[in-house]
Amino acid sequence: MSSQLTALTPATPRPVTRRAVLWATIAAFFLIGAVQALYGPAFPLLRERFGIGLERVSMVVSAQFLGAFLGIILSGLLLRAFGYRRVLLAACVTLALGVGVVAAAPVWLAVLGGAVLAGVGAGLLNVSGNLMIAVVFRPKAAPALNLINAAFGVGAVAGPLLVTFMEPHYGWAFATTAVVAVLLLPWFGRLGVPDTALPERGATPVAWGSLVAFVLLYVFYVSAEVGVTSWETEYLTPSFGARAGAFTSLYWLAITAGRLLAAPLSARVRTHHLVLVATAATLVFMVAAHRVESAPIAFVLVGLSLAPIFPTALAWLTEVFPQRAEQVTPVVVAAANFGPALSAPIIGTVVNAWGVQVVPSALSALTFALLLAVVWLWSRTRGRA
Repeated sequence: MSSQLTALTPATPRPVTRRAVLWATIAAFFLIGAVQALYGPAFPLLRERFGIGLERVSMVVSAQFLGAFLGIILSGLLLRAFGYRRVLLAACVTLALGVGVVAAAPVWLAVLGGAVLAGVGAGLLNVSGNLMIAVVFRPKAAPALNLINAAFGVGAVAGPLLVTFMEPHYGWAFATTAVVAVLLLPWFGRLGVPDTALPERGATPVAWGSLVAFVLLYVFYVSAEVGVTSWETEYLTPSFGARAGAFTSLYWLAITAGRLLAAPLSARVRTHHLVLVATAATLVFMVAAHRVESAPIAFVLVGLSLAPIFPTALAWLTEVFPQRAEQVTPVVVAAANFGPALSAPIIGTVVNAWGVQVVPSALSALTFALLLAVVWLWSRTRGRA
């Protein structure tokens, strides 16, 4: 693989242009959004294919996010050692291999292994893409971060639709994403990318309390976001039948629209204000999802309110840690991806014991914990760097 990556790397570096970096990162985030959103809608097909129950099928989400956690943890070291281009290329190769294994897996254990591998690739793409945008668009990166995460939402809309369109052969949807990952290789091989940088000598020490608060914010945010993706179909299927999978796409469409709206809004509203209001609104809409008849609408509103939190909080992170963004971002994003690895099996166990009607309660509890983390972070930083 190293020889292939070397062949794709130009001998002379290309100039870094904001537009080229933005479009390439949009494509990468479309891919990882599609991959992440495949698993929940595929739960019924996976259960039927491998003869497993709810408590076991949720393990594939844990496997995906454990892999992403590993990829994100490694991203800081890899970026400093090899630079953005080689990490992006390696991420695409790893992701393609992982979803390819999931698509062709003959046994459940192979599905879990492929999900871990795909998660590693997605984690590398996540951190390198977010950091590359933050560096290239510094000091006003919030609008661009919202745009690339809107692309994540477009991919997440496409993922469930792929599963629905290709039913009952779940493997074709995963194979399609493998092809997309391979197609990104020549693009990244020609892309002009920024240099990585270590913290300057005498940089402000890390404020560990604020960093912990950011970690908790992202743990609960991603747990809530992925929780809806993973369990909305199961929760709505008894009442809406086969249409339930399409409602998950509507949820991701709402996230996409919300991030597109947040791109200009985040240029005018202070980051901590936007994150706090969006989190409070999310809790209100998540509680409203307890009424199953109107739950599809409630989940759409949840998507709209969740939309700006992840990218805008990344901009908030760079405000609080202006000299250490490349150092602390992998830590925060890694913790975020570790959240669903813990929450998914817990929710699966609760749903298995109490039934799918408990899904909104579990998701509301995660959102309430998210709100507490945001309030604590705001009290520590007062929204200032």
